[in-house]
Amino acid sequence: MSEDDEPRRPRSLGAAVAPRSMLPQHVAQISQLPAVAASGAAIQAALGKLAALPAAVVVRDVGQASFTSLVDHQGKALLHFDVGFPISFNKHTFPKAFKSDPAERPVVILSHWDWDHLHAAFALRHLHECRWIAPSQRIGPGAARLALILAAKGNLLVWQPGPGLSFTGGTLMACTGSTNPNDTGLALHVNLASGRTALLIGDADYQCLPAILTALGPVSHLIATHHGARFHSAAAQIPAPAGPSTTMVISYGTGNVYRHPHPEALQAHAAAGWHQWIATAGQKGGPTRGDRRLW
Repeated sequence: MSEDDEPRRPRSLGAAVAPRSMLPQHVAQISQLPAVAASGAAIQAALGKLAALPAAVVVRDVGQASFTSLVDHQGKALLHFDVGFPISFNKHTFPKAFKSDPAERPVVILSHWDWDHLHAAFALRHLHECRWIAPSQRIGPGAARLALILAAKGNLLVWQPGPGLSFTGGTLMACTGSTNPNDTGLALHVNLASGRTALLIGDADYQCLPAILTALGPVSHLIATHHGARFHSAAAQIPAPAGPSTTMVISYGTGNVYRHPHPEALQAHAAAGWHQWIATAGQKGGPTRGDRRLW
């Protein structure tokens, strides 16, 4: 699990919940199972169920993790982008209560296979009944366990190399990194019913966003990469805000061991025009912790 490069950073065990020797170490191995769809047509069909533009993007307060939903005007989830709960050493950042409707069956897009982006699936078992679109990457034992559960149900769709895929509600694309799973995951450009747009990129460095994203221009809302961790991109590589009424959200938990968000990251975003930001963790003198809804 790639995280901010702090000297006292604990090492992730890759969601070690089963002997590594018993589980596949790459999604490509799971992709060989007959129940796993791995075609653009299958992914397009799953996303095609989103019949109308989402009303809002809701960045859920899950502490030091990522869980974002596209919802309709009644607040019903149409699509989830990452469904993470905190890893064990950040468990103290999780909210006292978290609500999720077990009757909902939205598509889940997984940016990458890090534990803090998928862990909710082990607590919210109804997520196993959703169709998942995920990148083909190396995975730890816990992620492999989830991938096998989804594959057995016919609910794992593995992204294949190729151009971005457009659907009602946005454009899905793969990042262009080479080895780091953060930078080789999926990114989502969202079109909202209000006419505004939003960008969700998981933990990817902005310099790894594909060219198709650049062509889409500035965005109204940005969910900052990697919980506000440091990144290598120059300010010019960060997507620009589309006018003055824009919002950047940082999903992190107070007291996390990585000390996110990092001042250097905030400064880089400000240099790109993102001067104002809000956090799911809450801010001194500002809103208390909670979900952040972007229209």
